[in-house]
Amino acid sequence: MGNENIDSLGASDSASLSHKRLYILGGAACLAIALMYLAAAAVYVPAMRQEPAPSTVLEWFDLMQTNRLVGLFYLGLADVPIVILFGLVSFALYAALKDVDDVWATIAVPLAFVGMAIYLATNVSFSMLSLSGEYAAAASEAQRTAALGAGQALLSVTHGTGGVAGLALVWSAGLIFSILMLRGRKLNVPAAWIGIIAFALLVPSFLFSGYTYGASSGIGEALALITSIGGGMLSLVWYVLTGLGLIRLGRVQR
Repeated sequence: MGNENIDSLGASDSASLSHKRLYILGGAACLAIALMYLAAAAVYVPAMRQEPAPSTVLEWFDLMQTNRLVGLFYLGLADVPIVILFGLVSFALYAALKDVDDVWATIAVPLAFVGMAIYLATNVSFSMLSLSGEYAAAASEAQRTAALGAGQALLSVTHGTGGVAGLALVWSAGLIFSILMLRGRKLNVPAAWIGIIAFALLVPSFLFSGYTYGASSGIGEALALITSIGGGMLSLVWYVLTGLGLIRLGRVQR
């Protein structure tokens, strides 16, 4: 009996240490995502002040040749590390919130990873960069026409439901975790409210805006600003507060 109790305590200590490390890694991933948001804004804002995002394949090819970084960020390059890091965040939040509602916490994790897989499979930033190089190096009209056709096919992916649907699934997981944060009050309660509002705005944002096209009307533009930009700014705050909360939880975990 004594040995069984010792083994049980040892297993408990080991699990506690694993959770502690996971909380700290998840918190660091949240803060890294926040930094990626700021880096993306540092690229987007000056570029958008100069001119809007391209709307045709030829304009995209020209942008990729003249300002590669802006072109890649316009096509969602910053979201690639963000969704990958969110996978680590989802594991940490699951460990912290599974005692609040194990069913919903379990649903949120695969939801995040399915969204991640869809987004990574449909992100066209480097494919567009490669095609722009092929177009610039084309020696005949037929080669240029082929490159333009392939580029148009890539744009149809970004205009469609592929990448944005993947992000919507990741944001849905964030919404679930934020609700559980509020119910459990184990992490920052203001962060939970901010996350609920932020992800509730971001989930439907793909209906009104996208990486490669603007809103088609004044109402559409307003909805795009509220959902995409408003939700994005609030989610930035959520990542910072949630990251700090996870790190604090990891430090006090025994």
